[in-house]
Amino acid sequence: MMIENINEDVTSEATKLAKHLLSKDLQRAIQISKTVGSVSSPSMDGMPKGSHFGNSSEDMMIMVSECKQLIRDVSQALNQLDNDEFVALQERYLRDKSAVSIAQKLCVSRRTVYNILNKGLSEFIYCYNSGELLVKAQHELTDTEQVTAWSTQSTFPIPNI
Repeated sequence: MMIENINEDVTSEATKLAKHLLSKDLQRAIQISKTVGSVSSPSMDGMPKGSHFGNSSEDMMIMVSECKQLIRDVSQALNQLDNDEFVALQERYLRDKSAVSIAQKLCVSRRTVYNILNKGLSEFIYCYNSGELLVKAQHELTDTEQVTAWSTQSTFPIPNI
């Protein structure tokens, strides 16, 4: 899907999504992939012992696979950034370091760190899965606008109960 117009609202929403992806989703994916050793499919040696709600081993394999794919996608996008942007985003969102700490590591001013972070996030939203965050931001804004427009219309009478 093409994004019709990439305006400031879409970019701002995509930046929020990128921050959440790097600080929350990626950290969760890393924890899950580290805690799960090897996931093997269940062996059947007679009657199935699983519940009727599904196969938890299969669910775990799917979740681990999705987490590993997320890690690969983020790594691929981060590798397209320049070194300072890569380090700044990694330190800020994965390691929760302050701007002062990042500035010391990069040997730049604190203000420059904020500029690097903003530029890095902007590049990241375009690099991550070929602009997937921009598309998702556009959808979220469109959905919000539609819900807002729908809720302000009073064309449906409220039934008496």
